[in-house]
Amino acid sequence: MRTASRRDVLKLAAFGGGTLLLPNGDFLAAAEPNPDPHFFLLVVLGGGADASYMFDARPLSMTKAGKIQNYLGREPAPWVGRNGVTTLATSLVKPLEPFRDRFSVLNGVHMAPNFDGHLQNMNFLFSGKPFGGKSFIPHLNLADTGREPYSLDAILPGAPVTINVSNHADVVPLQPGSVQALAERLKQIEPPRARDTLAGFIRDRLIANSAVRGRFAAGSELMLAGLDRALQVHRKLAALTAPNPDLSSEQQCLTLVAECFRLSISRSAIYVLPEFFDVHAPAQAKTQPKLFADAIGRIGSLFRGLVETPFDAKRSMFDVTTVMVASEFGRTLRASGAIDNTGTHHNQFSNSLLLGGKGVRAGMVIGASDLSTEVAGISKAHMALDPGQEKAMGCPFDFATMRPRTDLPDTFDIKDYLTVGSVVNTLYAVFGVPRAKYRALRFDLPAAPVLSGLLA
Repeated sequence: MRTASRRDVLKLAAFGGGTLLLPNGDFLAAAEPNPDPHFFLLVVLGGGADASYMFDARPLSMTKAGKIQNYLGREPAPWVGRNGVTTLATSLVKPLEPFRDRFSVLNGVHMAPNFDGHLQNMNFLFSGKPFGGKSFIPHLNLADTGREPYSLDAILPGAPVTINVSNHADVVPLQPGSVQALAERLKQIEPPRARDTLAGFIRDRLIANSAVRGRFAAGSELMLAGLDRALQVHRKLAALTAPNPDLSSEQQCLTLVAECFRLSISRSAIYVLPEFFDVHAPAQAKTQPKLFADAIGRIGSLFRGLVETPFDAKRSMFDVTTVMVASEFGRTLRASGAIDNTGTHHNQFSNSLLLGGKGVRAGMVIGASDLSTEVAGISKAHMALDPGQEKAMGCPFDFATMRPRTDLPDTFDIKDYLTVGSVVNTLYAVFGVPRAKYRALRFDLPAAPVLSGLLA
């Protein structure tokens, strides 16, 4: 008799249960299948990841010339996209090579021109505002054609994080190790109902409190909305099953994410890698080869899990999920001091992201950063923003041809560059979000251009 493999177990989890019985006698029937399911997974590298250890690498000649610190000590190799654009990639990206036809690399992405703080740039990634606001993730639900609404905007699996990645969305930490106890407890507790005396009293008070405009009223409205959804959330979370603890942490998180997607608990998930890339001190910076080797290995495991985990009888999780890998900003080429004993600081002028999965053209290399060699020229626009030439900066970008430009502008104009706003608006286009929600290049400018060449 053949021993069941992990893939067999995942298939059983995917197709085994259609109806669940709650303790109070209510049935929780599985939602009618969506003919076009679509989900979103964001993988976050917290602390500002140095792209030169991944897909925006620099030749060792730049280290010898004192232009960049590099503790890997290996010559990078060309990584050629299907569109003919080339970037340099380090040997650390080897775990991702089997999936190179499933994602595209975006280099030279401007994150936030005027801010380079962790929280400010994380806010900018999620909301387009340095001091916070509504995350883009709830907007991905606006055009959903599913038959059942999602209980939560997103879940946050994995270990507790040290940075805020929720930004006022209904993002709920849901760790694999706590799922079993949570589900069992919810099955024992009667969910709140509109006809309950206590629930009715609370509802009446919240309605009364929301009658007069103000912050207290706004808070009451939010609590009232939460009360209205409590029964749905309760039932769906009670239906969860704990992932196999013998699986790796990435596999456990992915199993949980897949189940939350299938049960319409959430449409999105945010997985924050445990590695932290804020490496100002030399001792910290010297750990980067191991940091990136571990992190890229985890990303490769997530990609493999998405490919191998079935969503239904015909599609894998990768087939129904758009995946983005991002950090809040990049890092400087170097800090002051000896080039072989220095760390790096924050760089909001250039970042690298990965984008793949459903709705995205994969295998492409989009964009580039300047200062790619020790003899590369630098624009006056760059010099005005970074006179010390410590930061690589995204090259001007031609949105019509989807290629980096080679000219050196005299002045900086955000309309000439690839920004995180364009990345978010491309996600909006993939998910069919109304254009009214698109992110502006700046408060006084129109929406950032969609990367149409990335749309599948």
